[in-house]
Amino acid sequence: MNPFYQIRVVLIAFSMTANLFANTFFVATTGSDTDPGSLEAPFLTIQHAIDVMQPGDVCYLREGSYSEEVQINDLAQITIQNYQDEVVTLHGTIPVEGTWSIHEGQIYKTTLDHDIWQLFADDQEMIMARWPNARFDDGTIWDQENNWAHGDEAASVNGIEVDDPYGSTDLSTLPFSIEGALAILNIGSFRSYVKTVISHTTGSGIFTFDPVPETAYRTKHHYYFLEKKLEFLDQESEWFYDHETMELYFWAPGGVDPGSLDIRGKTQAYFFDVTNSNYIQIKGLNFFATTFKINNSDYSIIDSCHFLYPSCYKRMLGVAATEPEMSLITGSSNCTVRNSSFQYTDGSAIETYSSDNIIENCYFYHIDYSVADLSSVMTTIRMGGSSNIFRQNTVHKTGASSGINPGNAGLLEYNDMYDTGYLQSDGAIIHMMEGQQPNSEICYNWLHDSPKYGARYDGDGDGNNGTMHHNVSWNIKTGHMLKGHDHYVYNNTSFDNSQNSIVVLIDLGGNDGTITRNNAATKIAGHRWDTYQNYPVPGIYDHNWNGYLETGNLVEFLEDPDNYDFRPVAGSPLIDAGVEVTGITDGFIGSAPDLGAYEYGGEHWLAGITWELPVDPVGIVDKDYKGEIPHTPKLEQNYPNPFNGGTTIKFSIERPQLINVSIYSINGQLVKELLNSVTEKGEYQLSWSPDQTASGVYLIQLRSQTGSQVKKCLLVK
Repeated sequence: MNPFYQIRVVLIAFSMTANLFANTFFVATTGSDTDPGSLEAPFLTIQHAIDVMQPGDVCYLREGSYSEEVQINDLAQITIQNYQDEVVTLHGTIPVEGTWSIHEGQIYKTTLDHDIWQLFADDQEMIMARWPNARFDDGTIWDQENNWAHGDEAASVNGIEVDDPYGSTDLSTLPFSIEGALAILNIGSFRSYVKTVISHTTGSGIFTFDPVPETAYRTKHHYYFLEKKLEFLDQESEWFYDHETMELYFWAPGGVDPGSLDIRGKTQAYFFDVTNSNYIQIKGLNFFATTFKINNSDYSIIDSCHFLYPSCYKRMLGVAATEPEMSLITGSSNCTVRNSSFQYTDGSAIETYSSDNIIENCYFYHIDYSVADLSSVMTTIRMGGSSNIFRQNTVHKTGASSGINPGNAGLLEYNDMYDTGYLQSDGAIIHMMEGQQPNSEICYNWLHDSPKYGARYDGDGDGNNGTMHHNVSWNIKTGHMLKGHDHYVYNNTSFDNSQNSIVVLIDLGGNDGTITRNNAATKIAGHRWDTYQNYPVPGIYDHNWNGYLETGNLVEFLEDPDNYDFRPVAGSPLIDAGVEVTGITDGFIGSAPDLGAYEYGGEHWLAGITWELPVDPVGIVDKDYKGEIPHTPKLEQNYPNPFNGGTTIKFSIERPQLINVSIYSINGQLVKELLNSVTEKGEYQLSWSPDQTASGVYLIQLRSQTGSQVKKCLLVK
């Protein structure tokens, strides 16, 4: 027998045996570990349930909040999930319940009996005392130019930083020494480091620190901010913790007595620590200030979970030069993270290592405002190993230079990625180094509104055989940047970028053998910013709309790019102007493929998540500080329903965004597109009068930039 089928038979047999003897357990905040763990008499702790579970068992968590550190070791094929859509929150914090006294002014203090490294007041994150000041609620935490100190690159050397004053931000004006403080230093362009200040004299604009690696140090774009001194606590919502005396200092919002607020501190990194345990599923759970770590556990699944503040650096404990304990999968293949959200991380959103792992249909927002001591080139999301898939995700508001690094031969498709790279120089939204490029595929993505490159094949010129096709990029530095040789660049649309839209670089590999075909871009050249006439595209170049060579404005040839409709307009020179490419242009409409990422009359594909983003993912109300998190539209049931001649469909939205409302058959076939445009805030109604449509059940789908909603309706004739 073929060994593959032998393995498959063993797995199926194992699964059938496990399910045959499976048990169901329940855990509730009102339970007892001396009870049998039934629905009527549940366990109290998740760990106790894990300790008695066997392969095939399911543990249901009842509604409420849980605070544990759960170890899953040497188990297989178990599931932990919420019960019947009940809201379950897993906490990594404990209450701060000590007596508060006034330290000075509006700063209060109390003594703790546990170390904490992140502080929350009424479930809102407070700011670690810092200089220069920055805040979460007004977005200045992301403003490196105006809310970090500047370094004088010409005068500084590795290990000695010379401040470059601007406005009121001047290190020499501080009335105290910063010796012993922690400096978060962006002195490596796309790398940043946390270093202890070794020496500094009051009134001086110079301080010293242990040097960073010489290969990482750069003499450009120096920025820094300082933490870990009580003297930096000078505005409301800031806090400081002295880990030696265990005294907590806090200037509460509004200057109120902290005792009147719900104050909590982060005390753990991981709620679930999974080791040597294959086929573990964690579903439908909300995590607050904690997350998961999975090691040597193949086929693990994280599904429909929401992570708020999952990671945070331990700088308040004096820890420097160390990555935060983030959401992590190591030594584990064929794992999947799907339909989940990761919001407000300090550190990378998630890292996976090994091969054949998948991150799909996930939402990432407000990722990493420190961006220090991360792995590799410092990345928002890193997937190590090979043959990983990053699909249908939405990523925005990030600090690291690179958005996603997918490992070797990765597939990245249908992602909406924007508003990235605020706090480091260089980088790209999708970033792949030389060894990662062969057999990689970057396709059907929207890459936009960022100071970074869009999709980038980087390195010193040895990268090869990567494919970029059917991507749309706009309002970024460069849509596509390729170094190396023998790459494939097909059917991309790119416009309104600060440099050339598609750069097939002549130097660093020369791009001999690279094929650039069927693209539509305002500027295509072999140089980052110079013209095609001076730097023609190397390799094979044909059937492209290139603004350097064509007349007209590319944007005018697209249906409605402001409303995310990038299909060619009728009569556009893009229509039927391409050439067939097997596996790329299959199913084209007309006499030949169109140029660019969309076909005239073809599918209007959308990028990003397909589900409705919870407004309140962990059962916490009044989170006004979320600010830029997109508001989810509301689709109402059509009326009348059932109906005969016609029906009315109502929906409402809380902010302008692209809205698509379409009717589908029960088999998923498109029947009628009722709306596809950017719609302003307000309440709307649409009419559908299906004269030539047969009786039956139909689906009304509303899709927005934040997800989709579906209602069933019944047409009776």
